[in-house]
Amino acid sequence: MRETITKEMTQVKLMIAETVAKRNSLKIEMEDWYSRFPAKKFTKLTDLNLIDGVLSELDSHYKRLWDFNNAQTKGA
Repeated sequence: MRETITKEMTQVKLMIAETVAKRNSLKIEMEDWYSRFPAKKFTKLTDLNLIDGVLSELDSHYKRLWDFNNAQTKGA
């Protein structure tokens, strides 16, 4: 079976990549924060949690699109 990738799926993949880049940047910032202020809470922890939520939603959306566009009909 050949995989179908729609324009919307391509856009979602791009959004996932951009969101991962933002997440990675924040994680680097967090590591730096804790190396400088080990006893203080990272001030952008809420942002990191929100990005994780967005990433999860994008991933789920892509999976639904993939399943819809690449499902084989039973009995075919």
